[in-house]
Amino acid sequence: MPSETAVRTYETLYIIRPNLDEEAVDRTVNSVEEYIKGLGGQILSTDKKGRRRLAYEVQKMRDGYYVLIIFKSKSESVVQLKRMMTLNEDIIRSLIVQYEQEAAVQ
Repeated sequence: MPSETAVRTYETLYIIRPNLDEEAVDRTVNSVEEYIKGLGGQILSTDKKGRRRLAYEVQKMRDGYYVLIIFKSKSESVVQLKRMMTLNEDIIRSLIVQYEQEAAVQ
């Protein structure tokens, strides 16, 4: 099954609690990056979008720090990353999708 071990490009957008200071936000971003690297992934870019208003209230919070990371990894690693983000109390929402190069150009 070559598709199971294929390295693909993914992007993850996650939201960090708004009540953390800048240093704690940086620590959370670094911990996610290190986790991806620990799974054998390669970080292509990290974009801290900053504090923004949420579309709807999440865990009684109205805003959060948005972070977008584009990375290369094996597909099995994505499941472990999703679990890590779910268990991390500083991350209130996350989404991981396969990165479409054509969509990024337009």
